[in-house]
Amino acid sequence: MPDSLDGELLKALLDEASLPRAVQGIAANLVQRLKQTVSGIVVKDFKFSTPDHFRIALGPSLKNDSTKTLKFFQPLRIHVVGSAAAGGCLKTSPGVGCTVVDVAVEVPKEFFQEKDYLDHRYHVKRMAYLQVLQQHLESADWVASSVYSTHHADVRKPCLLVKAKKPGDVCLRVLLTIPVHTFPSARLHHEKANLRNLEIQNDERLSSPHYNHSIIEDMFMDEHIKYLRGAAETAEYYEDACVLLKVWAAKRGLLGAPDGFNGFVLSMILAYLIRSSGKLSPQMDAQQLVKGALSFLSNPATLKAGFTATGVKQNVASWRSMFPFIFVGPCGYVNIGARISRSAMDEFIHEAARSSSLLERGGRTAFEQVFLVSLYPAMRYDLHVHVKLDRSDNTAVGSCEGDIVSWRNHEKTIHDLVTKAISNRAKLVRVQHQPFVNSSDIRPMASFTPKSSKKRKHAEEQDAEDETDLFTVWVGIIFNPEHALRLVDLGPSSDNDKLAKEFQAFWGDRAELRRFKDGRICESVVWDSIPLNKRHHIPALATDYVLKRNFSSTESVEWSCNLLDPAMGMKESDSKESSPIALIQCLDRLAKRMKDMKEVPLRVVNAQPISPAFRGTDPFPPRQHQLAFGAGIGLGRSDEQMPVCPKTLDVVLQLEGSGRWPENSMAINKTKAAMALKIAEQLRSSYATPTIVTEEATDVLHEGYVFRLHINSSASGANNEAAEKYLIKGAAHAAVIATISARFPVYGAATQVAKRWISSHMLAPHIRDEVVELIMGYLFLHSGAVDPPGSREVAFIRFLDLLASHPWNVLPLFVDPEDEFTLADMQYLEKKMDSSDASSMCIATPYDTEGDLWTQRGPPGVVLKRAQALASRAAERLKVLLQGNNRMGHNLSWSFMNNLLLGDASAWESLFTPALMQYDIVLKLRRTALPFPDQALFSAKQIKKRLVKELGVDPDSFQIAEHGGKRGLQLAKMPEKVLTRGPEKARAAMLIGFDPLQSYLREAERRLGGTALLFADKFGGDLIGVALKPKMEHHGVQLPASLADFDPLGDFTPPDPPSVDEVIDELLFIGVGFVSDAYKNSGKHA
Repeated sequence: MPDSLDGELLKALLDEASLPRAVQGIAANLVQRLKQTVSGIVVKDFKFSTPDHFRIALGPSLKNDSTKTLKFFQPLRIHVVGSAAAGGCLKTSPGVGCTVVDVAVEVPKEFFQEKDYLDHRYHVKRMAYLQVLQQHLESADWVASSVYSTHHADVRKPCLLVKAKKPGDVCLRVLLTIPVHTFPSARLHHEKANLRNLEIQNDERLSSPHYNHSIIEDMFMDEHIKYLRGAAETAEYYEDACVLLKVWAAKRGLLGAPDGFNGFVLSMILAYLIRSSGKLSPQMDAQQLVKGALSFLSNPATLKAGFTATGVKQNVASWRSMFPFIFVGPCGYVNIGARISRSAMDEFIHEAARSSSLLERGGRTAFEQVFLVSLYPAMRYDLHVHVKLDRSDNTAVGSCEGDIVSWRNHEKTIHDLVTKAISNRAKLVRVQHQPFVNSSDIRPMASFTPKSSKKRKHAEEQDAEDETDLFTVWVGIIFNPEHALRLVDLGPSSDNDKLAKEFQAFWGDRAELRRFKDGRICESVVWDSIPLNKRHHIPALATDYVLKRNFSSTESVEWSCNLLDPAMGMKESDSKESSPIALIQCLDRLAKRMKDMKEVPLRVVNAQPISPAFRGTDPFPPRQHQLAFGAGIGLGRSDEQMPVCPKTLDVVLQLEGSGRWPENSMAINKTKAAMALKIAEQLRSSYATPTIVTEEATDVLHEGYVFRLHINSSASGANNEAAEKYLIKGAAHAAVIATISARFPVYGAATQVAKRWISSHMLAPHIRDEVVELIMGYLFLHSGAVDPPGSREVAFIRFLDLLASHPWNVLPLFVDPEDEFTLADMQYLEKKMDSSDASSMCIATPYDTEGDLWTQRGPPGVVLKRAQALASRAAERLKVLLQGNNRMGHNLSWSFMNNLLLGDASAWESLFTPALMQYDIVLKLRRTALPFPDQALFSAKQIKKRLVKELGVDPDSFQIAEHGGKRGLQLAKMPEKVLTRGPEKARAAMLIGFDPLQSYLREAERRLGGTALLFADKFGGDLIGVALKPKMEHHGVQLPASLADFDPLGDFTPPDPPSVDEVIDELLFIGVGFVSDAYKNSGKHA
């Protein structure tokens, strides 16, 4: 039995997901009403004309089809089938929002003729029968709607979706079946040819296995229900196990494709493992059954070999040549997995393996990670590719001229091409036609929807019609991190002429013959011309090239790996000179000089880098500065502008131990300053290295960078260690993050995106960089039931999802690279979170077991809630962008989703644009007063438009503000008159490490006290948001109006909150020369 915690979670999950008895009673009542309505249909002749879309879709065999006279017969039976009858039905079908109950209407054999299994005749008559039912149901007083849909998105297998007026949360899906002996089973064998329009090869017409299956599955539905009921009678917990397995699949979006595993297939597999294979014991509980099933299904050899539920040994070799997945049902004629594609099977195996492995390892959160966490495709696949195809050569949407629906052939072709192009760069390639279809097919069929008149047609409907010649295929790729970004695709040897020609034909101009270092001469594709900052594009470029070359229907290919490039904005030159490797090598050369110093009181033992740029997590690492190359050199090296405030690279210098240090912290700091001064003097005298020494730190200008040295003397005793607590913790944090970055190559780039997003939404003053790094580190170290992120995009959406969904005020987050935390440690911190003075976030690490080092001063609870709301919205938007036109499970409006396309140049803006209407006041800063205005996400023109749109600002006020504010700080570029005085004078004019934004925020917070919260983008942003605190004690406010009520000789009177205008005046006063103007939110303060 599962442990107590997992047992409670399992019980709660089953209670929530299983179909309640009350709903079963409602469904039974609706089925009874359906029987009564259908029984009222008169047995008589009726005329039927095949709908145009149906005739076109089914191909040439119906080209001469005309109006026919058919005789309607009453159905033999109307009864509940599927999981609602056999057990294991979900309360709410994924992506639907209501309970779906399958109802079988058995059509008499007399309705068909002997040869109706040929050339879609069966499907046409099936459609005619369904049309009669639909017409009568529409007129029934209890029916709210009766619309057509397709079963498994197969246009030749329509069904009816019937909803009652009351209650409206149950939907009946009406499926037509036929008696077992309607047609000879032998004529519907998978090797038989029943479509005369198929090609003839070797004097024989090609077989039609999928067509045959679409008929014979209607004949043996009762056999399958009996098989499922037998499993439920054999195993006590079978129904619960079915629910749990379906929940597992639904959480991963595995139930959402016509070519994938649906609830019926999963129930049949579970029944097979219990009844026929003996792999699972009937005495197992629900969790054990599912765990055993996942372990069985995670073996590729098992699934690809196929299996049968007939109870006798049966040869499946003939099936294997026609279907990727073989699961012969108990009747021996139906392949239950006939619709499952190769890519869907590979996806299922991959996910089952990940989940099974996690359950085997166990752990406190294993059950939660496997069964409770939603892992939709956007969160699982590293690369998302949208292939737009031209279907002008196809007769209709999802046409069935051949044996299989047309777009299924496109899926297979694309899958084979992408798999060959990517080869071992990927662990998994999944291909699926869009829009995704939910597991219950509960959506109106577009072809049956009445067309609106031209006068009343909406613009979006017209746009949709304009694109009917194109449809999209989604490709998802999970990378193999060892090979994903390699620069060479190695082909066959030049000695093998046949394979070499095939390789050349496949790759075209990209193929070239090369000699490698080991002496081999091989065909190859080389990607070394791709710039360093675009190497993550290589898999997508390979996919793009191969599809356009080898698949003529390809119109365009859009991919996700360039989605976030505009937001990061790094040049190729920057990525080379500011890469972590280049920075560490530069530091190593400086450290060697310091270690070699002899004339210093204590020798330098080690130099540890602690700035984010060293570990690749800084979105904008320092660039080489022309004035930081040493005495007398640097000017004229580049024509680029020189910032006045170059960024610093923090380094901790570890000194050798000594017993002669003073005991109090002030004296220790003075002694460290003296040590730093001595090191600086040695660098200047020995290497002419410019240095700037202060009591806090020492700045060394070396090879274009500014290294800020911090002395660490903790090796000299407890007193020194206490005085350097935050320095030591910062170094420990840097070591942990550097380890994660080295282990996962994508970590650095993903963290850069997360920091950029936090800052773009003006949350940077409240959420520290260390917090962002740890949250992202958690996603890589503890990825749960999915692979660690292999791209920036998947890491970013998981970051947003975790930030939005984690209960920060209740549960700590444990970033534990070596699994050092015990259960007692976790329970202690969880109990600590219950205290009233606990911080809003608790992120525990090996160096910070209390979990509040970086969060004890923020973010405030209200800011954290805002961050979670923004993250939730951004995650939904990114999900739409990556998955494409998938309308399942979204909270956003359809019109909003339809406006988002992966290939749009401005798609990234929907993720990074901050909402200004939430602020009471917005301050506009002078861009020339910012050290790095080129880092800004949006232009000055875009900012002005947003101020006008969101805050109702008068456009004329911009000119007045700019005209009156030309004088002030000029930090973006070193003035020419300073540069003409020579490098020494110019170097002395630099304000190294100065950040005017942070200085202004500190002063504004000091002046305003508890009156307001300030928000800003530290990466070039020129706006500051001010949110006034309602009903707050405004302690420490230094505004004159607030101090008027304070009588130093009498009783203290709490100051009144200052007015909005007083706050604006104060913010403008302390920002003279830095703040150009302040704008009041007209929506909040008229």
